[in-house]
Formats: sequence, structure tokens, C-alpha cells
Amino acid sequence: MTRTRVGLIFDDGFVKSSLATAKLFEEFGLPATFAVVADPAKWSTPNFVKGDFDLWNELQSRGHVIQPHGVAHVKLSALPHEQAVGELQQCLDLFAEKLDGFDAKKSIYCFAYNSSTPGLDAWLRPRVRAYRHGGSGLLTERDLTTGNWHSDAIGPHDPGPELLALLERVRRQRPPAFLFTLHGIDGEAWGAIALDTLRRALEIITSDDSFSYWRLDSP
Repeated sequence: MTRTRVGLIFDDGFVKSSLATAKLFEEFGLPATFAVVADPAKWSTPNFVKGDFDLWNELQSRGHVIQPHGVAHVKLSALPHEQAVGELQQCLDLFAEKLDGFDAKKSIYCFAYNSSTPGLDAWLRPRVRAYRHGGSGLLTERDLTTGNWHSDAIGPHDPGPELLALLERVRRQRPPAFLFTLHGIDGEAWGAIALDTLRRALEIITSDDSFSYWRLDSP
């Protein structure tokens, strides 16, 4: 029986949530995937402390996966195309400079707000392994092959109940892969999931024969 690969990406890179997420995934022997901004000083979030590349390199050394989420948390689809392309290039350049071993062609570019344009997708296609924008998160083999990945995201409330319901839907439909975007933990920032619910989701993913956990640093 073919299993559905289930991938979770944690956006934004707030320190408290990222550390709690990493610790939980380590309890399951799994890598967490974090999509983080390259220059957190350019993103004003006065109530939440964002991580820097010292933290991302530490988490990467512990086996977790770090992916680009922009220079700052900017909706690139709202910018003129050339300005948005400049932001993409600057982000990839900063990751190459500051994240140990970063290779853009092996990375997943995770659009802030899950919002891209066909032109930005086309610019990224030869430069990265895949890019993530908004959609159902139910991925076909063609999606996986082309690197045109889409992901659901739910907020501003706790998305935990919806995530559990989506996993049940995925179990019935059996798509090749399912991708879901999460953010903070236990009330930190937009769309934060309760840690206990995230634990339950990981229990389901790792124990149900319908699923396999998808390491997002590998095909």
C-alpha cells in the first residue's frame, strides 16, 4: 500500500515556538522544517522575538531543516515584479552567506503569506528545488516533479482541529503527498497551534499506515 507523504512547514521563526517545535520533533526522532526570514530586523514584531542564523545553524546541526521565507515578511505578490525578484535574490544570497551548507537548488522557497505570482514562480523554478504557495496542500505527482508545491494554512485561530480533520481526509483520499503550513506554538503569533494538538498530529502521522513523514530536505 502506497503511503501519503505528510510534510509540515513552520513559518516565521519565532524563538520560543521554534525551540518548542524542535524539542517535540526530536522526541519523535524527526526533523522539523522551519521557513525563516533572512533579515528579522526588517520585520517589526515587537511582542515576539525572532530567531537569527545563530539559532538556525544550531537547529540545523541538530538535524532540523531550514528553508528561506524572504528577506523580511513581505507579500511579494503585492510588489512590482522587478522589486519582488530583487527580494528573492537577496534572500537566497543571504541564506548562502549565513546558513551553513545552504544550496539554493536544494531548497524550498516558502512565500510569505503563501502568496506568489506566475512570474515569480517562473523566476524561481530554475534556481530552487521547489517553491511553496497557497492551495489545498493535496499534492499530485506532477506537483512534486515540477516543484510547484501548494500548502494550506489556517488562522488566526488555533488550526489544530482543522489539521486533524485534514489528516483524516488525506487518509481517505490518499494523495501522493500532503503539505501544511503552521506557525507558532501555544498562542505565539498568528495561527499558533496548541503543542498537545501538534503532538497528537505527529502521533497520527507516525503510527497510521496510511502516512509516512516527509523529510522536506529530500525528494
